[in-house]
Amino acid sequence: MSGHGIRRRLVVLLSASVALVWAGMLAFTWIDTREEVAEQADARLEEGARTIMLLDLPKLAALARAPAGPDDDDDDDDDLSLRFQVWDNAGVLRLSSRGAPQTGYRPGVGHAMLDHRRYAWHTYALRDPMQGYQVRVFERPGVRGRLVNQTATRMAQVLLVGLPVLALLAWISIGYGLRPLRRVSDAIALRDATRLDPIDRTAIPVEVQPLVDALNRLLARLSASLAHERAFTADAAHELRTPLAAIKIQAEVALGAVDEAERSHAMRQIIHGVNRTTHLVRQLLLLARLDQAPAAPAQPVDLARIAADSAARFAGAALDKGMMLELVAGDACTVSAEPVALGVLVDNLIDNAIKYGRPGGQVRVVVEPAPIALAVLGDGPAIDRAVQARLVDRFYRAEGNAAEGSGLGLSIVVRIAQAYGARLQLGPGINGSGFGATVSFE
Repeated sequence: MSGHGIRRRLVVLLSASVALVWAGMLAFTWIDTREEVAEQADARLEEGARTIMLLDLPKLAALARAPAGPDDDDDDDDDLSLRFQVWDNAGVLRLSSRGAPQTGYRPGVGHAMLDHRRYAWHTYALRDPMQGYQVRVFERPGVRGRLVNQTATRMAQVLLVGLPVLALLAWISIGYGLRPLRRVSDAIALRDATRLDPIDRTAIPVEVQPLVDALNRLLARLSASLAHERAFTADAAHELRTPLAAIKIQAEVALGAVDEAERSHAMRQIIHGVNRTTHLVRQLLLLARLDQAPAAPAQPVDLARIAADSAARFAGAALDKGMMLELVAGDACTVSAEPVALGVLVDNLIDNAIKYGRPGGQVRVVVEPAPIALAVLGDGPAIDRAVQARLVDRFYRAEGNAAEGSGLGLSIVVRIAQAYGARLQLGPGINGSGFGATVSFE
């Protein structure tokens, strides 16, 4: 839309509305004027007939000889001059004024229409029983229509002159009224990517305030998103610095080692550091994707089957720590989610339970059918409630735990659960001791 799209549209709509209303008024006035002209013309005919009735024949003869315009139906001159005929009781034409149509005798009285030379004449007849003659007056064809058309033409001329003037005034007035929008536009145009403070609402009309409020809410969301991204980037850089530094140190040790056993140990540490860094980067990319991209479309998924597949993948990790990994799942429990995302959720819960559980301990994965929920419970050391509240924070790891991790597992679980209407709850583990996490699907 062009720069003046709203202004032009308002002017066009306003002008069209005025023209439509004016056209309706013109049509109404034309109908009303036609009726009024007809009444006045009928009254004029009646008055003329009564006036002629008061005159005697000699005076009527002199009046009939007075020029009243030629007998030409197309002549527009002298439209309102009086034309009349005088008939006796025997139907003999006694007098006829100039310009009166040459019609035959009609015995009736009152208003009538007479056709003569393809034109319709309005007439009015009176009979004088005392003098014994009939007076019939005539009105030239088209007189009434011309009067009505003249009135309508004058109104149309006013419309043709007034509408452009009104459009010009509307253009100026609407331009003045849209100045607040221009001020808001200028205030936004002067900003750069670093200015996300709210737009000043003072001196803003009430009609524009909802737009400014919506822009301010958008700026607030953008500011929060950028702050979140900056914090995430800073945390990620901090978390990656430690394993990369460790890899560098072990690489230097391997280069300077003279003993094969020492070199071999340094290389294993490098591989371990690379694996740790790879896992951290994978978790970071997954969390970033969950934050930025909309959730994948949900579909019916068997939670019990997802839990069984995940438990099978971590069975080897549990055996390495001498832990017993137990799955308790009955019939199929269908939830609405995306299979891959749901698998990541279950993987993170089981991975955390094994990683932070005690060696030789137990991890139990329970799928509850009613209401549907997934619980991953351990029998390791209990975690204080205050610490539990922070476990879902990104990059947070409880103090005193020597297990390696990225501190992102539960953050990813929370993000996936929110995307599909589920809720994560942290609490005690097996038999009321240890630590457990439950995801409830509502």
